[in-house]
Amino acid sequence: MKRSVYVVALTGLMTLVAGLLTATPAVAATPPQVIHTKVNVTLTGIDQCGFTVNSVITGTDTFKITIDASGTASYQEESHVVSTLTNVANGKVVYVDSAGRNAFSDGGVLNPDGTTTFTDTLTGRDTRIYTSHSSVLLKDVGYLAIIDTVDSDGNLLSQQLLVHGPHEYAGDDTAKCDAMTAAIG
Repeated sequence: MKRSVYVVALTGLMTLVAGLLTATPAVAATPPQVIHTKVNVTLTGIDQCGFTVNSVITGTDTFKITIDASGTASYQEESHVVSTLTNVANGKVVYVDSAGRNAFSDGGVLNPDGTTTFTDTLTGRDTRIYTSHSSVLLKDVGYLAIIDTVDSDGNLLSQQLLVHGPHEYAGDDTAKCDAMTAAIG
């Protein structure tokens, strides 16, 4: 849930930024724009892995947009966010946190065959699920690069993952639910 809300918010922000960038011709590199956000959100009655939880999400997020002289935008995000999930039925608590850096660019690399390659690089701790006794149940830590190649129409042709470090979750909802159910289910 947290990741999908986060992805939707980030996608919306990037769409807005892309619209602003296409409306402004590039003449010179501009100073970076930095958006610093304190996160403090409470969500109640969420279905999580077959049981109902309340979630309190706190932390910080810093999003930096840099535009070079050619108008290509690069994005860097650094965040530390913790979601405290409480099972409504039994009061048990588990924590899901994320702390790390995400860097990507809208410019991509033009390949000789006319395709374009984009790289999204994540470093740090993408996901960690742990208990109040600091027992780590699941973690994604280290380096993860997502390399997408698209054709001239923007159709995805291939995706490659470069992974270093333990990535026990990596979007696998079964692994996430198993860890959460063991702690609070």
